[in-house]
Amino acid sequence: MTQQINTSENGVYIVQDGKITPLKPKPFGQDTIVWHNGQVLDVERAERIRIKKTK
Repeated sequence: MTQQINTSENGVYIVQDGKITPLKPKPFGQDTIVWHNGQVLDVERAERIRIKKTK
């Protein structure tokens, strides 16, 4: 089975064992990929909330 990705959308794709897992972007934050034996084990997502607005 062939999967396709949309290259017109921003994001990150993890390809593992022939399967695609999309990670959609957030307004602010950080994603950390945790590897184990050469494969992705987890993705940790942290969110930042901006208090002071910039011009």
